[in-house]
Amino acid sequence: MRLIKVTGGLGNQMFIYAMYLRMKKRFPDTRLDLSDMMHYNVHYGYEMHRVFGLPKIEFCLPQPLKKVLEFLFFRTIIERKQKGSLLPYTRRYRWPFVYFKGFYQSEKYFDDIRDEVRRAFTFRLDAAGPKTVSLLRVMDADDCSVSLHVRRGDYLSPQHWEAIGCICQLPYYQNALRKLEEQVPSPHYYVFSDDLEWVRQQLPLPGAVYVDWNTGEDSWQDMLLMSHCRHHIICNSTFSWWGAWLGNHPDKVVVAPEQWTRHEDSRVILPPEWLRVPIR
Repeated sequence: MRLIKVTGGLGNQMFIYAMYLRMKKRFPDTRLDLSDMMHYNVHYGYEMHRVFGLPKIEFCLPQPLKKVLEFLFFRTIIERKQKGSLLPYTRRYRWPFVYFKGFYQSEKYFDDIRDEVRRAFTFRLDAAGPKTVSLLRVMDADDCSVSLHVRRGDYLSPQHWEAIGCICQLPYYQNALRKLEEQVPSPHYYVFSDDLEWVRQQLPLPGAVYVDWNTGEDSWQDMLLMSHCRHHIICNSTFSWWGAWLGNHPDKVVVAPEQWTRHEDSRVILPPEWLRVPIR
């Protein structure tokens, strides 16, 4: 058996699930481990069933029992830290019990099954609210639509500021807007943020649509809306990464920060065709 630990918010859960889909191709006994999610109170818990209607294929035990199982059986524990190198996961780990921990934030973990990943991450439109569905129709008819994601909130807290919160501040968004407008004539912005008032005050976006109704457990609908935009400006957040990646316009322009954290640039996590701009 191979277990892949699930943790984090929706964007990180999606990276882990994509890794699971690829691993399962080679090792059919691969399962997802939701044991840690039983007491995970950040964000909105495990969202893959609710957002995408995916089948229940997870392994889940109370934490103390899971720890005993891990100690007794999983002699090999592969922990993917947030570093620049990728985990060579396919050929080397043929032992019968392997436990994978990490976030796997790169499409290189699933680049040969992209279509399967896209099918898995098909949003449940029947669960979307009427305002979201109405805006989807507008976006689909808008050839100049650009999603703009500004994450502040928890990124401004002391525990996150030094590593990730300091990356996408006003200078980054000014650089990103200039780069986007070099590529896209007459862009029409759709703004997604946990601090829309900051965006209104700091960024000149005439005619922008500020999406302010998807809160709490409905927050996933912002990602759905992002994916229907033709072009994207993302921040160092896996949430907007997936919003841009799931967009299926072949000529899409995606602008992203050169740095993903204070100590790591974004070359591993970003697809090579996305445009990286300075954060200062």
